[in-house]
Order: sequence, then structure tokens, then C-alpha cells
Amino acid sequence: MNSVINIHPELRSVKAHPLPMNRWALALMRMLLTAVNGVHRRKFRGSLERLTIPSRDNHPVPTLIIRPGIQGSSLPALVYFHGGGFVMKAAPQHLENAVRYAREAACIVVFPEYRLAPEHVFPAGFNDCHAALLWVSRNAGRLGVDPGCIAVGGDSAGGGLAAGVAQRALREDGIPLRGQMLIYPAVDLFCTRPSMTSFADVPPFKGHSHLEITAAYLGHSPSSAVAQYASPISGDLIGLPPAYVETPEFDPLHDQGIAYARALAGKGVAVELNEIEGGLHGFDLLAPDTGISNEAMRRRMQFLRRIFAR
Repeated sequence: MNSVINIHPELRSVKAHPLPMNRWALALMRMLLTAVNGVHRRKFRGSLERLTIPSRDNHPVPTLIIRPGIQGSSLPALVYFHGGGFVMKAAPQHLENAVRYAREAACIVVFPEYRLAPEHVFPAGFNDCHAALLWVSRNAGRLGVDPGCIAVGGDSAGGGLAAGVAQRALREDGIPLRGQMLIYPAVDLFCTRPSMTSFADVPPFKGHSHLEITAAYLGHSPSSAVAQYASPISGDLIGLPPAYVETPEFDPLHDQGIAYARALAGKGVAVELNEIEGGLHGFDLLAPDTGISNEAMRRRMQFLRRIFAR
């Protein structure tokens, strides 16, 4: 563990803010994001299709289909789950990144707006994400997707959802995923590794409490007796598809990202680990036009192009 917090120069202007967990504050933030995202999507109107897909309990999941702008009847697909501590809607930069994945990796990106805690506790949001993957697999022809060339990805909470969905796809569905792109993933809900406390007040966090987030997501006091898909590091990792794991140096989730990458490699999974020197959680969303973010995006695109190569 690095005892000196030497944040990358391009990220030193990032401010620290507490994650609102009060239901009224969450409702207000979600309303603002809904309004901002609605305006922001107009920028990509020609590339987006909005539809709903049914989850396991028939809940309609609003979903964006993002096309790469190239013609093709059998394109790869990336099913991507946004971050936000399991409680927050996607930010505008999530969409910007998703559009880049589509265009630069020449794939269709499927972007579900899954249910959020604390109103909808596990497994509601997870089931929505899993349903999105199943829907893509079963509707590949309609989408113009190669059913043998599908990957999952996500950042932060979305990275944890992607890791869990990858496990479920293998164990229960037999879907041969091409890969999993896990960006500063939340894969250990009960993590006690040093980074979780050492960097709890490093921007963008202020008084970060992973136990509070875990309790909101699970709907009860944290307990180790939780389904493997909620905390993927506890799951069966044998036979999983190739993984890209990205973990910023000064992120509370840093150590669990490293641990998950090592655990995957220990089970014979091909893993590319990208530690972002001087990085912060969500750096690419908060400072997208910087060299450190552009280099991370370059590595992500390299991974996607490699797993999608046919």
C-alpha cells in the first residue's frame, strides 16, 4: 500500500463530495441526471435506439442500443453497466464513453438502465443486467449481432454487476462470452483491504462508507452470507472469459480490483491488469479530456478489439 497520496497532476482539481444516501437527496440527484441525460442524448440521436426489455420478474428495463455508425449484419456487442454505487443513474459521461466504445471498437453497445437501490435491493438490478445480456443473445439476429461475439463491461458498481453477470452467463446460461471489461470494479462487498479505508476521503469521495452502500444494495445489515453474484470475488471463477481489470492507484476499490485480477489469473483466466498510476475513482468520467483518461480509453479499446477479433 502506498502511504503517500500523490495524485496525478491532471486530476488534482477533482473535488471531494459525499455520496448522497438519503432517499430525498438521491431522488433529487436522479431527477437532475434524468433531465441532463435527456438533453445530452440529443447529441447522439442518430446513433441511439431506445427500447425496453423484460427482466426476470417482467419489470420493463429501459435500454439504449448504441450503434457504431458502420454497416454490418453480424457485429460484436458489448453489454455495458454504468456505475453509481448501485444507487445513482448514469452520468452524461457514461454515455459519452459508451458511444466511444461503439465507434472505436466497431461494436453495438447495449446500455440498460437497471433498477437502483435502496428502493430495489439485490437481486433486482442484477437481474435487469442479466436480462439485458440474455435479450441480446436471444435477439442477436434482430440486432445485427454475432451471437458468438458478445462481451460484458462496466465501471465501479457496474463493473461488479458485469463480473457477476459473466459468472451467471457461464454457470446458468452457457453463453460463451468473449470477455469482461471491468473498470475499477466493486467485486467484494465486504472488502477489508487497506485501500478501502486509506483512500476513503480521497477525491471524488468524502467519508466513503462501503458498508453503507453494501447495506443499501442488499437491503439489510451487511453479512457474508450473500449470493455469489452480488460479491463476485466469492464466486466460481473457473472457465470465465478473458478479463480487463482497471484499478486506479488511489481508489478505495483498488485492492479488491487487484485481488480479483489475481484470483481470476489463479484459476487460469487470461487477465490484463491496468493499474492507473496516480489515478482516482471515476477519473475518466471526471476528467475525460486528459492524457491519463485518454490512455486508459486506449487500453480499453485495445482489449475490446482483441477479444472481438474474428
